[in-house]
Amino acid sequence: MSKDTVSKIGSFIEQNKKPLMYIGGAIAVVVIGYAIVSRVNKGVSSFLTDKSKGASDFVKIPIDESKATISNEVANTYANQLYGAMSNVGVDSNLIYSILNKLQVKEDFLKVYNAFGKKSYVGVILGGSPSAADRAIGNYDDLDLVEWLHTEVWFIAHPSTYSLAKKTIANAGLTF
Repeated sequence: MSKDTVSKIGSFIEQNKKPLMYIGGAIAVVVIGYAIVSRVNKGVSSFLTDKSKGASDFVKIPIDESKATISNEVANTYANQLYGAMSNVGVDSNLIYSILNKLQVKEDFLKVYNAFGKKSYVGVILGGSPSAADRAIGNYDDLDLVEWLHTEVWFIAHPSTYSLAKKTIANAGLTF
């Protein structure tokens, strides 16, 4: 970016401070309003509920270790990498594809699924992981790996990754 461009941007911001602040405020109101409305739609009682109390524990799927081709350490690494690829705004579709491509053995995917467990998820608009504010108002759900992939990997935006996720999950005997 040239010095002239930066100068023009700075001048624009200086001359339009008030409208830009209104736009920023409007965006904040929409985001907070969305969180409130989504919780109210799920029921008023769930709006300010601490989901960690009384939440159902993740139940691991039993696997035949003799058929697995990856270790528990590798499964943990893949689970963490998949979480990282989906936990912020945007999706690292290439990383997800690369990992899923290595998990075509049913037991391998299930090992990663079990290692992933359930992780708190905010939503597509704000990104995957909840902030302290999201936790305070209960604006999150605990999802397993299949649910994260289903929510984050869209056919239109990531067709090859979506197709591979669907195939890999079906191979593991789960529904996408």
